[in-house]
Amino acid sequence: MKLAALALLVSCSVAGLGCASDALPGDNPNAPLPDLGVAPPPPDLASPPPPADLTTTPILNACGDTNDTCEEQRLMPPFPLPTDPMVDPAARASGLGRDTMGYLILATTVTGGSADSVWIANTQDLTSGGTVSRMDSKTVREVGRYLSVTCASNQAGSAAMCDGKSGCCAIDDWQNYQARKAKQPPVPLQAVQRASNSPGAVAVDLNGDALVANRAFGGQSSVTKIAASVADCIDRNRDGRIQTSSDRSGNGFIEIDCNGDGAPDDLLGVKQKPCLNGLPQEFFGLDDECILWTTNTFASNATGRALTLVPNESGPSDAWAGGYTSGQFVRIDGATGRMKDDAQLSNACYAGTGAFAAVTDASGIVWVSPLGGGKLCYFNSKNPANVGVVRDPQFGQAQGFGITMDRDQNVWLGMSVARYEPDRSNGFANLGNGVWTRVVDATGIGISADARSGNAHFVWSCNGGHVLQIPASKIKPSKADQSISSAGWPTFEAPCFGVGVDARLQVWPSTSGTTTRTIVDKLGGITQPVIDGMPAGNNKCPAGDSCPIPGGGEIYGDFTGYGLRSFTAQRGNYGYVFRSACLDNSAAKGTRWLSLDWDADVPQGAQLSVRVRAGSVPVPDRTWSAWSAGASASPVDLSGLPAEDGYMEVELDFVASAKGLSPTLKAVRVLDECIL
Repeated sequence: MKLAALALLVSCSVAGLGCASDALPGDNPNAPLPDLGVAPPPPDLASPPPPADLTTTPILNACGDTNDTCEEQRLMPPFPLPTDPMVDPAARASGLGRDTMGYLILATTVTGGSADSVWIANTQDLTSGGTVSRMDSKTVREVGRYLSVTCASNQAGSAAMCDGKSGCCAIDDWQNYQARKAKQPPVPLQAVQRASNSPGAVAVDLNGDALVANRAFGGQSSVTKIAASVADCIDRNRDGRIQTSSDRSGNGFIEIDCNGDGAPDDLLGVKQKPCLNGLPQEFFGLDDECILWTTNTFASNATGRALTLVPNESGPSDAWAGGYTSGQFVRIDGATGRMKDDAQLSNACYAGTGAFAAVTDASGIVWVSPLGGGKLCYFNSKNPANVGVVRDPQFGQAQGFGITMDRDQNVWLGMSVARYEPDRSNGFANLGNGVWTRVVDATGIGISADARSGNAHFVWSCNGGHVLQIPASKIKPSKADQSISSAGWPTFEAPCFGVGVDARLQVWPSTSGTTTRTIVDKLGGITQPVIDGMPAGNNKCPAGDSCPIPGGGEIYGDFTGYGLRSFTAQRGNYGYVFRSACLDNSAAKGTRWLSLDWDADVPQGAQLSVRVRAGSVPVPDRTWSAWSAGASASPVDLSGLPAEDGYMEVELDFVASAKGLSPTLKAVRVLDECIL
């Protein structure tokens, strides 16, 4: 995208700039006094005014010309957010909030849109090979259910048997990745495993899309990506619509066999036998056009457990997926599904225990927990050849299951609950020489962290039937390993195998058959949830504060995306769709988008970048133009956008500095005019 030399139009009072017409002599003690003794001559009222000088240069408008359709559109404080009571449909945001002036800043507690989803892996849902449920965190209702694999990763994909190019083939596999590394020709693509996938870890990226690791015990592990926004889905059958799962009956629950034929629904099955309730189907199986791709990971029987995301400067986050039995990790491109890097942990990290779960810190270090007693290990996602093993605690071997990162970049393990403070004094070299803190009387399975205010944050540890609230911000750093007691710390009762924190800082314990929303206030006060209560009317969910998810099971990972947004990426984005007034001008032949400028404070080390796209319909879809390249300098020339398009979306990407300082967006201005 070109950068134009368009100057910002500012008022005379901005940045201390004055206007000559505003200045009074008395304001400047050095200004000459007016001559009060000589009056100016009266005007000659009898003389006609001089003729107009037709050669005078015309006054230009803000667009730099005399086109009277020139339009200035501005976004000013308070910037509209999707969480506002009166929602502006043109606005979307993730990871952002407003400061006291109404300016936009990074805020882990205020998000919107796709960030309101909680994604649950239905491990035991063997009828359809494994599914993932999408919950609305505001209403505790299931709003979508998807297979954990797809046969449509490739253009020639179908439900037919994979022949290496067409049919139910993965978008990429370990053999083809190894061939690319060796600069050898590609080999035939592998088939996607369609049964007994046993999905486990789920990770949610900055767009709200879900990635799920299929463990596939004894078979072929894989990772699948599911789009959160219909605009990112693919109209594979080219019928002008997107076929994807949704709660068409409005009962808060997805019906996967609406026609009662004993098989999970797909397009052909429902066409042959319509839904018994007379409503459109809610589950589409392999025909769901929001399941974007499936990538086969590692050799057979690797058991894909660990899954964590790393953000990119632009585009979707990449996934690092781990092989439980081999200690191998592979980086999967979040946009294409193709593998592009790998790491190998040392034998001590998986022999006898397995590489079980993973989390990424803000420096790009991936931390890997064992299952049960074993080693906490790590590698540098930016230089995967750098791998390391954390020293054992003085109180005995680390006990791992779930893993999470807190606000202060400490690593927490489930099982025998413990915090590890890496030694970051010498970059990668000293990371394994940090300090351990054990909570002696706490055992857990899943574990997750929040950040409720500038001073307070909690870690949540779940263990079967209850969740423990750990006052992490009150546990002071120590120079040596220490053990502390959980006496007096609050708990609440809920079925729990995995636990997550959503965008509104609600806590979500989840286990086989039940997912529960628990309300926690800004200070950490807990409201005991109602488990499996009585649904109202014809609803199935919410049932009190929970929802019965069939086939739920071993649920862990960052299944809300809160950890990525808050502790790994430290970034957010804001989108707004501008509508040109030329759409209402019958004489207009189109819109000429001219320029975009903005006013922002960007601390050293932080980033604020902008990209744009245009379209002819108000809600962005696949007919819109591609995103422009990102620009970080204002103003930006928009003349390259299609002239026939009367809608233009601006997306601003916020990235915090290493010290957590956020960019502050104060105003945005767009100039456009009609083509007459």
